Amino acid sequence: MNTRIHIINGALLAMSLLPAVFAVEATSDIFSKVFAAAIAFSAAVLASGFAISRAGSAGLAASAERPEVRTVAIIIAAFGEALAIYGIAIAFFILGAS
Repeated sequence: MNTRIHIINGALLAMSLLPAVFAVEATSDIFSKVFAAAIAFSAAVLASGFAISRAGSAGLAASAERPEVRTVAIIIAAFGEALAIYGIAIAFFILGAS
C-alpha cells in the first residue's frame, strides 16, 4: 500500500513540474534539470516504498513473535522512509543549481 502511495506522489510531482518547463523560452536547460530532478525523486520514492514494504512486513512479523524488537523494526522502517526525504532534497538541489 505504501509503495503505491509513493509511486503516485512521485508521478504527481513529476507532472506538476513539467508545465513550468514549457512556459519558459530556454526549455533545454530547464527541461534537463526538471527531468533529472524527477528521475532522482522517483527512484528514491520507489526504493523507499520497496524498503518500507519489506521492512514493515518483516518488522510486524518479528514483533508478533518477540515484542521487544518492535522499536528496532520501527527504526529500520524509518530508514526506508528517509530515502524519500533524501530524494526530494536531491531534487531540490538539482533544481536550485545554476
